[in-house]
Amino acid sequence: MRKIPTGITGFPDKSVSPDDTSLFAFVNTLRLSVRARVAAEQSGGMSLAEIVIRVREMVRVSVESANHSSPRASPTLRAITRQAVAWCLEAYRPPPGYSGLPSDRFPQQLPT
Repeated sequence: MRKIPTGITGFPDKSVSPDDTSLFAFVNTLRLSVRARVAAEQSGGMSLAEIVIRVREMVRVSVESANHSSPRASPTLRAITRQAVAWCLEAYRPPPGYSGLPSDRFPQQLPT
């Protein structure tokens, strides 16, 4: 029978235990905030690039206020920021009819 791991695999900070729910609650709340922010900003006509910039700033401010210190070079901050950008990409819905590529990039027929 396989032994169940007791630590969190891949997490940069080894001092976090599965019993510490404050970090998980913070990350879950941040995920919901990022999704709501993307939906609100997109409905206002903002591009994905502008939304990502605002979300990164929101994450930085949230982490700094939660830690009450300056974790600018913290690996945890970088990991949370990367995850928040991934949440942005998941939540963003391109406008109808937008393919993401120029229409003439790969023409299906050669011009004659």
